[in-house]
Amino acid sequence: MTRLSRPRRAPADVTVVRGLGRRQLLSASLGVGALLLAGCADEADAPTGGQAGSPSGTGTGTGSGTSNRTPTSNTASSSSSSSSTATTSGADPEVDITSSPAEPVPASEEQQARDAVDDGAVATDLSIPAVGLQTDLVAQGLRGGKVNPLPDQVIWFTGYDRVSPGATGTSVIAGHVVNQDGPDRFAALEGVSTGDTVTLTYSSGDRLTFAITRAEVVDKTDLQSDPDVWGDNGSTRRVVLVTCDDTLGFREDGHRKANFVVVAEPA
Repeated sequence: MTRLSRPRRAPADVTVVRGLGRRQLLSASLGVGALLLAGCADEADAPTGGQAGSPSGTGTGTGSGTSNRTPTSNTASSSSSSSSTATTSGADPEVDITSSPAEPVPASEEQQARDAVDDGAVATDLSIPAVGLQTDLVAQGLRGGKVNPLPDQVIWFTGYDRVSPGATGTSVIAGHVVNQDGPDRFAALEGVSTGDTVTLTYSSGDRLTFAITRAEVVDKTDLQSDPDVWGDNGSTRRVVLVTCDDTLGFREDGHRKANFVVVAEPA
């Protein structure tokens, strides 16, 4: 699997293509392919591309974030990079990442929140104080055959056995970093570091906190079988955030070749 840890870069495009690759769950009998993340902004409805192979891996992984392999896929040419940039936002948008330190949630409140989630409470807001990111959340399945949030929207994905944010298992939350009007909700996401806190807030006022264990660039093809993202639901309350990234350059259709993936588990 091609993974590349690196500091925050300029925003890039994101779209999630039909057919999520998930270990063991996605079989030929279910007729489900792999999911890719591609194009943001005006490219959100671009063609989704080919089908992915079957999931790989033997476990759900630990999400340690220590992998630092050099990508083996093609890098972007200067011409394709400049062409794609012209179709999105032009100059890099400025993002204010100033914030106050996160206040820890007392253990008793954490247990109360876990009980509320187990009883069906749904997260309404997500925040990462270290980078000044705060957004509301909406539930969404496939849109136009893709996991594709609308501009200025962050979704938690309701399909393919992914769970509600904070529930036991793996939840997948997706958003764009840029749209036609400028920075989008996940513009600051690539500034996170392992150990940063992710907080989910529920309509009841309960809060759950998670610590980031992995934050890195993942090739779109590898993402299809990433066990941290699409592996079987285990006993851990795992939250995965996915957005766009241009580290590996651009495909011929103008979409990014990679995504930025953040994995967080109970603090």
